[in-house]
Amino acid sequence: MAKQFEGPILPFLRLDDGVALPKFRQVQDQLRAAILQGHLRAGTRLPASRILAGELGLSRQTLVRVLENLKAEGYLEARQGAGTFVSAALPRAAPKLRMTPASDDPPAAPRLSRIGTLSRAVSAEIGPMERKPFLPNQPALDRFPFAIWRKCWNAATRNGKAMGYGDVAGELVLRQRIAEYLAVHRRDPCDPEQIVITPGGHAAFTLAALALADPGDDIWFEDPGPVTTSNLFRTLGLNLCLVDVDADGMDVAVAMARYPHARLAFVMPSRHHPLGVTLSLPRRLALLEWARANDAWIIEDDYDSEFRYDGAPLPSMRSIDSHGRVIYAGSFSKALYPGIRVGYLVLPQPLVGAFRNLSGLIHRSVPVETQLALAEFIGGGHFASHLRRMRSLYAERRAAFIDAASVSLSGRARIDCSESGLNALAWLTDGVKDSAAHRAILDAGLQCYPLSDYTIATSRPAALILGYAGVPAERMRPYLSRLAEALSRL
Repeated sequence: MAKQFEGPILPFLRLDDGVALPKFRQVQDQLRAAILQGHLRAGTRLPASRILAGELGLSRQTLVRVLENLKAEGYLEARQGAGTFVSAALPRAAPKLRMTPASDDPPAAPRLSRIGTLSRAVSAEIGPMERKPFLPNQPALDRFPFAIWRKCWNAATRNGKAMGYGDVAGELVLRQRIAEYLAVHRRDPCDPEQIVITPGGHAAFTLAALALADPGDDIWFEDPGPVTTSNLFRTLGLNLCLVDVDADGMDVAVAMARYPHARLAFVMPSRHHPLGVTLSLPRRLALLEWARANDAWIIEDDYDSEFRYDGAPLPSMRSIDSHGRVIYAGSFSKALYPGIRVGYLVLPQPLVGAFRNLSGLIHRSVPVETQLALAEFIGGGHFASHLRRMRSLYAERRAAFIDAASVSLSGRARIDCSESGLNALAWLTDGVKDSAAHRAILDAGLQCYPLSDYTIATSRPAALILGYAGVPAERMRPYLSRLAEALSRL
């Protein structure tokens, strides 16, 4: 015989007017939890909906809705002429589920995969992202051509043509536009079929590492270097072979001597981040010859290549690679805006098939509407025009930064502002630690990154990374004065 209710009707049901959750959801969630916790066991008959509704002060229609939902989920069943019961298919002695910890002891760590375990030891954070003055790597978002971009987006998404799954390598029209841009503006022609579109630069690095290296393989990595990228390679199980960076870029000769059998080399030849130096031509040629001789691969991160203020952008390493050893990675995060999350790879022809398949298995595709809008933006000449305007604007802001910093930071820091990119380095004097300076500057309502955050093993003097591109020229002097005041209090 089914268990009958005596005394108060389902005393665990409590409605709270102070929460935003609708009352029918409160009842539904509490009934579900009671069944899972064993308070209502399999075969238990529930009171009639009319009785429950009266007890809770709800309409009968609301209670019927709750019971029907729980029937659909498999928790309840209706028996003709008998009523509504907890499903007989559920275990009669269902284990009670703890809704709160039984003690103050921390829960046991979950069992993770090797990659999951490695990911717990590193961070994916990229620093404070609140847009305050001198936030590094920040383009001038206030000068982005929103109206033109909106028109391109509307044109690309008209008639629902962007609502299906996309090509796993990226939309052909976007790959064609990128190939045209690289040929005209970077003097680096390629076939659109060599291009694979990715959801940002990090996805491009991930594809390259997964396709070309096994866990435990060595990868050359510049020190200092971008911390999220080094953490990515660590998480994928690669062994970081740290290589010093000097005025001519990565010290290729030392890397060849210490790590001759590395599988990959990750390098930023056009503009190293964060030091701002470029890889010299002799070192580029030596790196290419090492890769050829050792069947190794070079991942070229073309960081900030579009923004060079003393002449045309430098040619890529890929453009002088005659043996097909360079995997070129580019993105639109700095040229347009970080949230666009579109990057791309230009691949040696023999790698295209594997990378296409792997990208499709991992990402399926980058949102089609974003790709088509970007293709429209590039094809209409708007991308090239935007880059020209931004180069002029950033050159003006760079000059204002150098002029103001030479006065405001005199005696406190030596300014190093390379002829490309969006950032400058302020090398601190008087033994001030960049971590302490970083905290003081944040407290002053400004932003920066300490160079020590990018340094893995190589000891370097204290410095701050300051982004000038997002600061109007007329605000440069007062903001730098405030920064100098923060440093003076240390």
